[in-house]
Amino acid sequence: GVELLVRKNLTRNFFGWISYTYLRAFYQIDETEGLRPFDFDQPHILTMIGVYKFPRGWSLGARFRLVSGNPYTPVTDGVLDASGDFYFPINGQRNSGRLAAFHQLDMRLDKTWTWRYVKLNVYADVQNVYNRRNVEGTQYSYNFQQKKVIAGLPILPTLGLRLDF
Repeated sequence: GVELLVRKNLTRNFFGWISYTYLRAFYQIDETEGLRPFDFDQPHILTMIGVYKFPRGWSLGARFRLVSGNPYTPVTDGVLDASGDFYFPINGQRNSGRLAAFHQLDMRLDKTWTWRYVKLNVYADVQNVYNRRNVEGTQYSYNFQQKKVIAGLPILPTLGLRLDF
C-alpha cells in the first residue's frame, strides 16, 4: 500500500490536511482458489480536514471522509431444512461482493478558555452532517429471498467538555 499526507498552514488562522491511502489486502486459502480480499479490505481512504481559529479561543473545523466499501460474502439463495423447519443460506464466493462506498462530513465548534494552570474546552460536534445513510451490512429475510441494507448512524450531534490541568 501507499499513503500520502499533506498538511499545510494556509494562513495564520487556517490549516488543513489531505490524506490518501491506497492499500490492498488479499489472502488465499489454497491453490485451487484465487486470491480473495480480506474482510476489512478498503483500497481507497481519503480524509480531508480543515480548521479555522477565530479570536478569543473559538475554532471551527470540518472533516470529510471517503472510503471504499468493505467486501462481504453475498447470499445467493436459501434452502429449507424440513427436519428443523428453518432455512439456511447458500453463500456465494467469500468476499466477492463489496458494500457501497462510505462518505461522511463531520463538523466541530470549540471554545477554549485558558487560565494560569487550567484549560477548559467546550465543544459542539456534529457527525454525519448531511445525514448520509452509509451501508454497514446486509440483513436477509427468514428464507434469504429478500434483503435490505443495515445503515450506519444518522446525524449525531454531541456536546462535550474537556478540562486540562
